[in-house]
Amino acid sequence: MGLAAVAVLSFVAVKAVPWALGFAGGKYLYETVMGSHDGSAKLTTFQVSDQLLSQGFQIFKAIKQEFPDDYDGVVQKITAVASAGGGESEVRNTSRVLVADLRHKYAPLLASAPDGNASEALAAQLDMLKHVMERETPATCNRYLRDGPVALSMPEQDFLMHMDKIGATLFHAFGAAKGSGLRAAAPVDQDWSLVADAFTRNGGTTAEIDAIASANQDFEGLCPAVAKLYTAALSLNGEPGRHIKTALLYEIAKN
Repeated sequence: MGLAAVAVLSFVAVKAVPWALGFAGGKYLYETVMGSHDGSAKLTTFQVSDQLLSQGFQIFKAIKQEFPDDYDGVVQKITAVASAGGGESEVRNTSRVLVADLRHKYAPLLASAPDGNASEALAAQLDMLKHVMERETPATCNRYLRDGPVALSMPEQDFLMHMDKIGATLFHAFGAAKGSGLRAAAPVDQDWSLVADAFTRNGGTTAEIDAIASANQDFEGLCPAVAKLYTAALSLNGEPGRHIKTALLYEIAKN
């Protein structure tokens, strides 16, 4: 199999892996917003915004910085849910859906993201994957690739910080893409050949490529294989590297 064809198979595989990046710290949002004020019906958007930005999570700060109008809309909707007496689950789900909707809205911009921002966002994905690999069984990690954070039972603080970094770097990449003026370019065969070479140099095998391409949940080494793919993409410099990184990020973010 030609190297370009091997790389294209990897690319197709990523399309089949839905990542749930809509996480937005719903439990902590609920506890801080609802627990800090008497009478939820009297909550104002200023109070909710103040609590969101003071939690220590970066994702809302990134949305506010890059897309202030969208941030205002998110705050207004969360305030409405909290003021209507919505519980923790409803507030959490609302924040998740709102962030996911913004991710879908701006994912098409990624092809124009500068290499630095694309590298940051993809590196955050890799860090999170390594975190899961270190703490979970191969089977659980494989489910994480398929289902996202819902595959993990107990999201401890390190996990929350990794998820927050994923969201924040992605929204910064959206914002940078919006104002970059760079031509949106899809990877060509030569770009995929370069990432295939890097994948092989990083210890990647044909069996791992096949597992990625088929999203094989029974393949014990699926998570390490995907980690090698991300590492290979991050090792590429210049326009080929930017094309590959932004393409991978788009396939992750659009799901």
